[in-house]
Amino acid sequence: MIYFDYSATTPMSSYALETYNRVATDFFANSRSIHRQGLESDDVLTLSRQSIADLLSVQRDEIYFTGSGSEATFLALTSLAFSREHKGRTIITTEGEHHSVHQTMMYLQEHGFNIIYLPVNQFGQVTEETLRSTITADTILVSIAHANSEIGTVQNLSELGHILNEEGILFHSDCVQTFGKLDIPTSLLTSATFSAHKLYGPKGVGAAYINKQTHWTPFLQGTTHEMGFRAGTVDVPSIAAFAAAAEEYWPIAKDDMVKFRQYRQMVVDSFSSDSRFIFEGHPTKRLPFHICLRIKGVEGQLVMLDCNRNGLAVSTGSACRVGDTKPSNTMLSIGRSIEEAHELVRITFGRYTKKADINKLIDTLKQIVITYKGD
Repeated sequence: MIYFDYSATTPMSSYALETYNRVATDFFANSRSIHRQGLESDDVLTLSRQSIADLLSVQRDEIYFTGSGSEATFLALTSLAFSREHKGRTIITTEGEHHSVHQTMMYLQEHGFNIIYLPVNQFGQVTEETLRSTITADTILVSIAHANSEIGTVQNLSELGHILNEEGILFHSDCVQTFGKLDIPTSLLTSATFSAHKLYGPKGVGAAYINKQTHWTPFLQGTTHEMGFRAGTVDVPSIAAFAAAAEEYWPIAKDDMVKFRQYRQMVVDSFSSDSRFIFEGHPTKRLPFHICLRIKGVEGQLVMLDCNRNGLAVSTGSACRVGDTKPSNTMLSIGRSIEEAHELVRITFGRYTKKADINKLIDTLKQIVITYKGD
């Protein structure tokens, strides 16, 4: 089976697995225990936190580990929102955010916050003009993902961050898809969230960055874990494996992104003259390893099943939406019809993708379009 679903999850690297096994064996003690073994475990946690902070060019005490990227997003957004509710209760986001952001916004709305959804252009981008015109006097927080997981478009966080900094508005970004792959302008963000399993680390561990100059209110009062950010015994082996995976991939990421752009262009060029194929998202300001396509009149589910039968693992959207038959919010937000939204197919590359795999993908897509649309 050829794997083309790296935006859903990545396989753990050998180095991350080795790190997990060693830490789980030698440093298994609770990092909050004050005996020698507990202190050694805490040292591993501190080193891992420093490693992630260094990669992001932030301070060690600005990194908080969580049980997932989704949990990191929920805790970051609620902690920031409740800390600023005395100044205003309006939060701005987009319809194309990850499900974890939408869930958090629903929770905050139930607790008296006003949620405004920014319109985006045909590529899913938030423009400077749209953001400026949407900000209200009581806007306290904006959450816009660095990259959309379904269509691959990358937002200009630097441009948006300058605007929000001028206005004194907190700025959070879900950076799960870009962490370790694209540069993240943390100096212009109040907060950002990440996930280990999108970068060849273990599942069940994420992280949040919150600028130390920003006051935040803990979602759960009275907990001492993760500097009060999250309750529960810290999973030191997974966190160490998270840091190891990031340290390992960071030096090779740029070369991989160049290779992935070439792979993506191979697919685009193969179907550029076939009007039945539509490539969604921005053509250049996008995740290099990501393809979002539609075959006119063919449901993405059918394409995915045919690819599966031919030994290719592709996706019809965010893995966090599996089993949800509703059309993609992202596709609807960029003006696609319900039928067009159901045509979405997502193909993503990773460090183990080979050029031969791309050729097999192209041949399979050609056969699929003949099957459903004719030669």
